[in-house]
Amino acid sequence: LAQYLEKFSKRLEANGVIVHWAEDAKEFNETVLDILHKHEVKKLVKSKSMLTEECEMNKYLMAKGIDVVETDLGERILQLMDLKPSHIVVPAAHITRDEVGDMFEEKGISKDIGNHDPTYLTQCARYSLREEFIEAEAGMTGCNFGVAATGDCVVCTNEGNADMCTAIPKLHIVAMGIDKVIPNYDSLAVFQRLLC
Repeated sequence: LAQYLEKFSKRLEANGVIVHWAEDAKEFNETVLDILHKHEVKKLVKSKSMLTEECEMNKYLMAKGIDVVETDLGERILQLMDLKPSHIVVPAAHITRDEVGDMFEEKGISKDIGNHDPTYLTQCARYSLREEFIEAEAGMTGCNFGVAATGDCVVCTNEGNADMCTAIPKLHIVAMGIDKVIPNYDSLAVFQRLLC
């Protein structure tokens, strides 16, 4: 692992990425805040990161005046309801569509009172999040795999919001544990199938 981490770090830097290392959640949160302050970021949109959940990063940054917006639908629902995830893959599985519909109405996200159709509610969330993406000065994603040979950060998603977090804001931060590093594309082909 040490060999792959060193190789990955060197490839990232060769690709123009600034690499930061953190020993624990406290150092991780402080490093992210420092980066955001250096770039004068007031709003951060984020996607696909259990690491930030484990480090309680959102709470930390929000206490420091950063507007943190979850963009994964399940995570966004939980954030607006001030709840914790119930599952690593399906974080809002314990929330009913009626609870989501009522909350969206209360927050002004949904205008069609009583319409708790999941397709409609998803559309409401999408329209609401578009403004957040446009306003954000920084985006953050997790990382399913870091490819040591190339310095690629691989994010697997089914919503497209991770793409928006990486492409729209001028600054992109990747939050990644060292256990995500794999040697090369051959390994990626195996691990991506295992992920599914």
